Amino acid sequence: MCVLRAVCEKYNVKVPDNSDKLLKGVSKGFGAGHICAALVSSIMALGLVCPLEEVNSLRIEFLERFYDEYKSLACIDLRNTAECENIVAKCAEILEEVIDKRLGL
Repeated sequence: MCVLRAVCEKYNVKVPDNSDKLLKGVSKGFGAGHICAALVSSIMALGLVCPLEEVNSLRIEFLERFYDEYKSLACIDLRNTAECENIVAKCAEILEEVIDKRLGL
């Protein structure tokens, strides 16, 4: 949720009214060891900031860059290499770079 809020703040996009309720089930991760919830939140943020026709290619770029950094998208693997706070920070960093590139910033 913090990635989503940060993106909305930086790019002046309104946080959807019910986003807290929508995301409260994954605010501490999915708990199953599979895809990292910070990645899911980042992809949701792309959908708020970028046009639909560009989201798929930007999502792939984001995920590939994240994978290049950590060699996994799975929470269980990521937790063995970094603290969750650092993973969330890296998601935000990569996401910002992807969005800024798309916006020409």
